[in-house]
Amino acid sequence: MDRATLATRIAQARGHEPADLVLKGGHVFDLATGALIAGDVAICGDTIVGTGATWHGRREIAVSGAILVPGFIDTHLHIESSLVTPFEFDRCVTPLGVTTAICDPHEIANVVGLEGLRYFLEASRQTVMDIRVQLSSCVPSTTMETAGATLSAADLATLAGHPRALGLAEMMNYPGVLAADPGCLDKLAAFAGRPRDGHCPLLSGRDLDAYCAAGIGSDHETTTEAEALDKLRKGLRVFVREGSVSKDLAALLPLITERHAPRMAFCTDDRNPLDIAEHGHIDHMIRTAIAGGASPLAAYRMASLSGAEAFGLGDRGLIAPGWRADIVAVDTLETCRARLVLAGGRVVDDALFATRGSVAPIALTLRSVRST
Repeated sequence: MDRATLATRIAQARGHEPADLVLKGGHVFDLATGALIAGDVAICGDTIVGTGATWHGRREIAVSGAILVPGFIDTHLHIESSLVTPFEFDRCVTPLGVTTAICDPHEIANVVGLEGLRYFLEASRQTVMDIRVQLSSCVPSTTMETAGATLSAADLATLAGHPRALGLAEMMNYPGVLAADPGCLDKLAAFAGRPRDGHCPLLSGRDLDAYCAAGIGSDHETTTEAEALDKLRKGLRVFVREGSVSKDLAALLPLITERHAPRMAFCTDDRNPLDIAEHGHIDHMIRTAIAGGASPLAAYRMASLSGAEAFGLGDRGLIAPGWRADIVAVDTLETCRARLVLAGGRVVDDALFATRGSVAPIALTLRSVRST
């Protein structure tokens, strides 16, 4: 950020210069107050500079009759489990309104180690959606598992400074944490002050206290209302999962309320392309939650602002001046069908995907497995 950029934003916000882009005639769904606000949305570069009034722009797009909501955030997934590259995943779900994805590439890391993490970090520089990487904490998951690589805290530290690296991915080895395993503790300590995701199905009582006391901040393995309430009370953020295999949305639907939404968010974990094409992604979770009785404010907050806050992404999750221009235009809050998506102020279409760079694929040496 420099002085000239700030001066341009201020001039466009005050109407002294035409905005770079203006969305004309829609209503903004304000997740701070729950209100629908009529008026244009003015955008300078990748940043919103005005709402709730009339602006003129160098480019103007009519969105009359649409409701504008913040871009959706998937708070935990393994893109490799979608069986496509980050680039094809980007093309698959960004048009559905997913503008940020927090991924854990532990599938590829289990095969090729640091090289797999580097591939994802570099690919994330090129995609239209903003992919952020939680560095895989359990490669392998435990000492009882044989994998293609082993990653220590020192290994992960070599990538911690990458601009796309957020923190430490799901600590699946919760027995190791409870037993104060040195390797687990080294990783948690190395990422102190950064997001550290959890993975602790059915953990409760003093063991849950100990797991939380180790500095872990979230869990996506919660499958019952009682379990979710217990974890919320212990300070964990609960990521409601609806993937292709594990489906927890129906069980946790009673907790999707305006009271709980600030500490809950949506994730898919593992969702295959067929399900995405047939049903959708985070948009599917929003539709399903609202159809099941959740308020639109709770559902859309969990789909954007709550996830952003969980990972310290303070620039997104609201449609307001100074916030990142990740915007989805939907016909109704209930149907959540994207008719226009902006990612960082750019209209998501085939022309935008054509501008992406590329990353060389990883060359794998396949090893055969034979019975003896």
